[in-house]
Amino acid sequence: MIEALIWATAALAVPEGPVLDLRQPGNVVTALQAAGYRAELKINKAGEPYILSGVNGGSFTVEFYGCEGLKDCGSFQFTSWYKKDPLYTAALTNEWNATKRFLKVGVDSDGDLRQFLDATAVGGMTQAQFADLIDWYSQMDSDLAKFLDEKREAAKPKPAGK
Repeated sequence: MIEALIWATAALAVPEGPVLDLRQPGNVVTALQAAGYRAELKINKAGEPYILSGVNGGSFTVEFYGCEGLKDCGSFQFTSWYKKDPLYTAALTNEWNATKRFLKVGVDSDGDLRQFLDATAVGGMTQAQFADLIDWYSQMDSDLAKFLDEKREAAKPKPAGK
């Protein structure tokens, strides 16, 4: 009985499909494309790899951290920005971040709102797991846009006498 339980538990732990090595930026490009997203590998001014892609009609980048040269990166981050707006305050970012677990936001020194979702590249993940991660990013990106629209609407001056 115990042996059957051990085998059943081990079978549940086997990932569905091959494990992708997401430490390699080129493999992240392939995983994005397999999930139905455009993905273009680029090099920034500092000589670091990043990927340009898009979701929900907007663009985002995948930035890599802890890389050895242009490969073997320890983590990556989905990132996009909204241009400066008086709405973007610490109070707004705190309100969003207090209730959201994965997609976080912050205001940079230029007043732009930055959204980001971090992921480890160590250990890899299957294509299904990666597709789920990018689906989370897409959904949270959409939720953030709705949240900002609601805040803009609430901030509009109300007509007198109503």
